[in-house]
Amino acid sequence: MTENWKPYLCNANGKIASIFVDLGLRESVPIGSKPWLLWTWVHFQSPRADGLSDSKEAPTLYKIEDALNLCVARACTAIPCGRITTEGRREFYFYGETKDGFRNAVGQALTGFDGYKFDVGEQEDSLWEQYLNVLYPSPEDLQRIANMDLLDVLVEKGDVLTAAREVQHWIYFRSEPARALFRDAAVAAGFRFVSESSSKGELPFGIVVARTQSIEQNSIDRTVIELLNLSRRFDGDYDGWETPIVTQ
Repeated sequence: MTENWKPYLCNANGKIASIFVDLGLRESVPIGSKPWLLWTWVHFQSPRADGLSDSKEAPTLYKIEDALNLCVARACTAIPCGRITTEGRREFYFYGETKDGFRNAVGQALTGFDGYKFDVGEQEDSLWEQYLNVLYPSPEDLQRIANMDLLDVLVEKGDVLTAAREVQHWIYFRSEPARALFRDAAVAAGFRFVSESSSKGELPFGIVVARTQSIEQNSIDRTVIELLNLSRRFDGDYDGWETPIVTQ
């Protein structure tokens, strides 16, 4: 089980929320030996107007997180699975072997952080529903995370993200008729048909479509989500994009 922590933004109960989650847990959950969901909500002293954390307070929040991780792990044989920042607080979530000692562990961890109010709670969650249904990203958010990772690589190589260029996208289908219907819909939506392929497997019928555009985060996210939703109409699977590097 390899840690793979990723951030993403979403709406929670109509409010903006920043979620930081360990995607590396997904293939292992639910973990039968850790059926207890444990949580601590730490309330900010100086939240931003949108309810997220202020950069000046961030160093203290990181220290609180380190202290919580250490103390809760010792007391409950627990692992952190994610956190949510929203409405002027940071919610830390763990799964542990036991709930015994959890509240004392949180109190110990927050000793020395004067002025911080906090709430604690625990419940049995053997199916890890909080992780799977709340913390884990939706397919759209997973794709935004993948976009962000690829953009980081391109920026490191000197790419000018605002420059327009051809971006190619790969999508796979269960049948040739489904692929043909997608192709027609994608062309009608302003994409250019590039090529098709066939292979073995559950989704053997591939297609590549392209559009000329910039690849700033918001721009590429809109395009990818458009294709993701379009592929779903025909029971297809969006498999990513690539582009030549543009340095000037």
